[in-house]
Amino acid sequence: MKNILIVMLCFLWTGALAQRMPEEGPNKVRIILAEKSIVAELNPVSFSPRAKVGLFYYWYAANSIHQTQGGYSGTLLNGLYTEYFANKSLKEQGSFVKGLKHGIWKAWDEDGKLISETNWKNGVQVPLRKVPIWQRLNFLVKRDTLVTDTSKKPTLKP
Repeated sequence: MKNILIVMLCFLWTGALAQRMPEEGPNKVRIILAEKSIVAELNPVSFSPRAKVGLFYYWYAANSIHQTQGGYSGTLLNGLYTEYFANKSLKEQGSFVKGLKHGIWKAWDEDGKLISETNWKNGVQVPLRKVPIWQRLNFLVKRDTLVTDTSKKPTLKP
């Protein structure tokens, strides 16, 4: 009887030390496909936004992520979004606010090389950094000027 109790305690102790996968919880979904896997957050939104015609909304339904312009029919993505290649390296990462891309989005190739970095604000792509006004005005841009060589003196032929 003592031996059985000791063996059971050993199994319980090792189970307590084992690593566990992070809990997905009710606000996260994990989609695993042959070519990629996706982890997306579906944090609750305070109200359902009215879809705007020109914007692309990303939403979750039927165990997949959908993208439609000007509307949605499911749970809007709201929070961190991470997509992986089949080899488990990062493919794309960013965040959504009420179904619209928002903030910095990065994309990588299968070798892990960063291929793009874009900035989004409420579903509209914006420049990564604001260009100063003096660089945007055409007449203030420094232009290349033609330089002539004046070091050679003309020679006269007799």
